Order: sequence, then C-alpha cells, then structure tokens
Amino acid sequence: MTAPAEDVGRAVHVFVDESKRDDYILCAVTVVPSGVDEMRKRMRELCPKGSSRIHMKSVDRKTAPKIVTEVAKLNADSRLYVVKSRKLSEREARDLTLTAAAHDLVELSASRVVIESCDQDREDNRVIRQAVGPQAPFEYLHDRPNNPLLWLPDVHAWAWGRGGSIRRKIEHRIEVITL
Repeated sequence: MTAPAEDVGRAVHVFVDESKRDDYILCAVTVVPSGVDEMRKRMRELCPKGSSRIHMKSVDRKTAPKIVTEVAKLNADSRLYVVKSRKLSEREARDLTLTAAAHDLVELSASRVVIESCDQDREDNRVIRQAVGPQAPFEYLHDRPNNPLLWLPDVHAWAWGRGGSIRRKIEHRIEVITL
C-alpha cells in the first residue's frame, strides 16, 4: 500500500471493508485526496445498471471481471489483513486486523479513514482508540455501503479471495499481511 512517487509524503484517505470467505480479511484501500472526486466518479460509472452499489458477491459472472479490470487501473492500492485461524471469533479477527491496520495507517500518514458501517461501529471505535490512543492522528468515521469509495475494498478483497485470473488482474495493487 504505497503512494505514487508524486504523492509520497502526502496524507492519504483510506477506505476499509471486510470480506469473509474461508479467511477473515480486512481490506484498507488508499487514495490520495486529490484523486477522491475522480475515483468516486469512476466507481459510479462501474456500478452495474439497476444496482445502487457495487457489492461483488452480487455481481454477475460476466460483469465481475470487467469491474476488477477497471478497478485495477485506478490509482488505489490496498493492504489485505488476513486471519486464517478458525480458533478466533469473527469479532476477534476483526479486532486483530483493525489493530494492525490502525498502526499501519499512522505510518502511512492517513488523514481520513472511512470504514463501512455495520453493527460493530462502536467496537471498531474502541479498537482504534486502543491501537492509536484517544487522540488518533487521523479522522475516522463509519459510512454506509452506498459510498462509492467503499466499493474499492470490496472489489480488491473479493478479487483476491476469488483467486485465479481474477486475482491476477489486480494483484499488482494488493499487499497481503497475514496475521
């Protein structure tokens, strides 16, 4: 998860979502602030007709590879925090991955972190405070899944989990951290 050379040293915005297959994956996608508006526009253009958002598990087999191909062209890199242990509950896996991500986001000079809202927002806030302190060096908030930039981590994590040719389309944008 690196910034392009011209953006090194600049703060990034980060968009976070989870994916559950065999493993628990928390995906954090970085976008430079100057690219947010264009990225939002591009993601809306990729949204399948008749859908209010991109949620890859609901996208048909013909459309999914096209979405992954187009997202792979965007200047958005991700880090996947992967928990393979079946001994941890989903909440424990989320805490572990979110803690690791929060520490990395400090190092990345994240200025804004947007996490897809779910029934775990309060617990997520607690984990972030424990990881980086009560005065986090970045703004963090939860937002609804209709935020087009929250579709990015969904696409990245889904493509990685899918494997094969789908993964190969986007793997140059993804760094995997196994916890």
